[in-house]
Amino acid sequence: MFDINELFQYLQRLAIPDLILCAAAVVILDVFALSIILSANREAKLCRKRWQKVSNGLELRFWDNHYPLEADEILLGRHISADIRLSDASVSRYHAVMTVSAGVWSITDLDSKSGTFVNDRKVKQAKLHPGDCIRLGNVQMYLARQTVGEPVRRRKGGNPHV
Repeated sequence: MFDINELFQYLQRLAIPDLILCAAAVVILDVFALSIILSANREAKLCRKRWQKVSNGLELRFWDNHYPLEADEILLGRHISADIRLSDASVSRYHAVMTVSAGVWSITDLDSKSGTFVNDRKVKQAKLHPGDCIRLGNVQMYLARQTVGEPVRRRKGGNPHV
């Protein structure tokens, strides 16, 4: 166990130059730690800004849920490992995958039983645009631009469930 009295006794035995060196070392370490934290924060903001350009600032909306598209590949399905989990029996475990390239999103059906539909047209693969209606089984969702300042509503827990 740490005893504060022992620390004070140790510090009293040190010579003044040793105390000054210790204090200077602590200050220098604190400055380095602060600069690392600030650099990491700045880098995180830059990454978010770059991702907004790549992802085109889109999200999936269905019911009262909004799911920002925050990865370059998003698995949609009933399985627990799906990025967006749709717990509807009409949705296959691994139903479809959404991918982005140069700001253009596309969806690919993964040989699902009930099919993947974009604007009521059955597709194997299709490019997506804001406002498109996507239907997987009986679950219908829309691709929309993220609304700035609007909170993201997700169900509690790791993966979003519908």
